Amino acid sequence: MMNRRSARSALILGGGKSLRMGYDKKKLALSGAPVMENLITALTGIFKEVLVSSNGPFAHPLARVIPDSIGAGPLAGIYQGLACCESACLYVTACDMPFISRPYIEYMREIIRAEDIDACLAARADGFREPFNGFYHKSCREPLYNALSRGEYKISLLLDKLKLHIIPPEVVKQYGADLFFNINTPEDLARALRAPFDDSP
Repeated sequence: MMNRRSARSALILGGGKSLRMGYDKKKLALSGAPVMENLITALTGIFKEVLVSSNGPFAHPLARVIPDSIGAGPLAGIYQGLACCESACLYVTACDMPFISRPYIEYMREIIRAEDIDACLAARADGFREPFNGFYHKSCREPLYNALSRGEYKISLLLDKLKLHIIPPEVVKQYGADLFFNINTPEDLARALRAPFDDSP
């Protein structure tokens, strides 16, 4: 029987059409090192199971690739990850977010294991809730399915329906200034090469 608060699974969202980047973000590299490879390797050292959400060709010996079953975009990937993962709680990040912190992941994992919540996420200084580099419980599957069935893909609308633990920006900052930096453009890629930098959430 599954532990109702187990958190041994991770999901990497494989990205969409990547129009601003100009190529598939799963092929991003920093100083010659593939970002996806680094993420999978790092998460394999933290989690028992690593999933990759991808509707296009992708394979890796340490990860299980899962295509969307309903809808599209990040919500579809999170829904399918929760449907397929072996544990009750799923860590979610994206293939264009190269910087993760094991201490921060462990901090969040203890929260979602201990509290009766749907998700553990961070807030930026402007109040924006970060949907990635966070944990989701399988209790999110029904609201996710309902949103996808209605064609509602805006993640902020989903978060309004969930019971959240929001980590304040001053706490997140203790674990690093670049945890939520994502690479959308060639300019972002150039900036990532100059990390670490002060981009506090």
